[in-house]
Amino acid sequence: MGKRRYLALLIMLAVLAGCSQAPQAPAAATAPTEAVADAPTEAAAAPTEAAAAPAMGGSVTRAITTEPTSLDPHAAPGSGQNVILPYIYDTLVYRDMDNNSQPYLAKSWDISPDGTTITFALRDDVTFHDGTPLNAEAVVFTFNRFKEAKSSAGAGLAGMTGVEAVDAFTVRFTFSAPSSVFFSTLATPYAGIVSPTAVAAEGEAFGQKPVGSGPFKVADWQQGTALVLERNPDYHWSPGNITNPGAPYLDQVVFKVIPDASTQLAALQAGEVDLIFINSPSHIAKLKDDSTVELIETRLNSLIYLGFNEAKAPLDDVRVRQALSYAVNKDEILQAALGGTGQVAFAPMAPTLPGFDPSLKQYELGFDPAKASALLAEAGYTAGADGVLSKDGQPINLTLLTYARAPNEDVATLIQSQLKAIGVTVAIQQFDTPTAAKAATAGEFDLLLWRYDRNDSDVLNINLHSKLIGSSNRFAYSNPQVDQLLDQAAHEMDDTTRAGYYVEAQKLIMADAPWQPLYIPVDVLAVSKRVQGFQLASMGRVLLNEAQVTAP
Repeated sequence: MGKRRYLALLIMLAVLAGCSQAPQAPAAATAPTEAVADAPTEAAAAPTEAAAAPAMGGSVTRAITTEPTSLDPHAAPGSGQNVILPYIYDTLVYRDMDNNSQPYLAKSWDISPDGTTITFALRDDVTFHDGTPLNAEAVVFTFNRFKEAKSSAGAGLAGMTGVEAVDAFTVRFTFSAPSSVFFSTLATPYAGIVSPTAVAAEGEAFGQKPVGSGPFKVADWQQGTALVLERNPDYHWSPGNITNPGAPYLDQVVFKVIPDASTQLAALQAGEVDLIFINSPSHIAKLKDDSTVELIETRLNSLIYLGFNEAKAPLDDVRVRQALSYAVNKDEILQAALGGTGQVAFAPMAPTLPGFDPSLKQYELGFDPAKASALLAEAGYTAGADGVLSKDGQPINLTLLTYARAPNEDVATLIQSQLKAIGVTVAIQQFDTPTAAKAATAGEFDLLLWRYDRNDSDVLNINLHSKLIGSSNRFAYSNPQVDQLLDQAAHEMDDTTRAGYYVEAQKLIMADAPWQPLYIPVDVLAVSKRVQGFQLASMGRVLLNEAQVTAP
């Protein structure tokens, strides 16, 4: 890795670490996901030098921590899906660098004056991997299926009252009220258009035998080991952020399942994989002098938080949630677990999303052990001879759930120690991501160490609206005033007014303390220099339509 690039990376990390508060969000942020998370933006060329004439053939291997259980975009979102789905499926629109919707499968669209009808004109030259035409009927089938699935990824379709084919290549959507989140939903990989023929033929097995219209199609899936995608030779409808209009240059893209981050690092250094994502400072340091690897910072519009399950005592008491929030030392976490990289968070909204506001800093439940102890005493807890707090003879014993990804174990251990200092006992449960996600959705936790990656401010709607309790609202959080503000934001088409609703909602959320925001992570893509010509979009999406390898 060149010294200039590495020094630039170090300077960026130092600036982030030294910020006392998050920066003002830009007027239009490129933001899920995910998160969750998820709309690609206009890609910026990766710092590699592609040959003048494309080098055809070869394959690129990317390590993934968790294998998805399904590649059906309309199934419940799971880890690994959003990484792979964009290679297999296309969407009606994509997001450019200013977070504006741009044509993809849809050539153009018209919005009625009242915002309740949106009509799309589709390309007429697109086919699915199985040869089925991608037409208006396929789009209608897809969105009816997506809405009926009631997936949290489809929350942006809540106000959709209908979708119909006007003619072979024109589709009309109708809504009960204007929707400010519809277009961001359209650009997510979960809104990928599926082949109706394949869905009918495969039934429940469609998730293992997916058929879209994307630049790659599934060639082989050895579950638990690797997923192999092969070039779609018929592809000639790239979105406007990709120069190559035709089929990818690569023969294959391989996703290799490697759960352990250290093993991924070793595989990259050994040349067994070409791409990994890392967020461990020690791993970044190990690669700084490796001349065969390029390090590239990515922005995932992410936030790491500690969530409280309000369905369980004593966390149903706001004083206890506030006390635990005050007991968490975020600066210590940043230094001890993250090596000083990243940025302390104070609001529920990531600073890159519209609706973040630096003025929310005044509402932060910042580190204050004295306040924590006072609130617990007010809630009726007293310390025994061993320093452990109890009430009516019952000590506070909590379970912290998280998933296996660096640096979660270190962060969880620090939180465990910090809460012990005020007399609260915490046991840590760390599972692979699918297992942890299932337990989180089922409410099988007291404390939840989690992250979101999301392309839109509706991340608050998805995670904290009471209508999604038992689904993506894992915390049983309910506040009618917050619900009202989130609903108003979901239907507000003016960006400034919409952001204002989110600011007001965050003030209430911060007082209710369903979350304690912890930090904004720094995620880095490490890529072998044998891979050239790839492009990097927001949300960590690596576009390989133009990628080439120095040796097939």
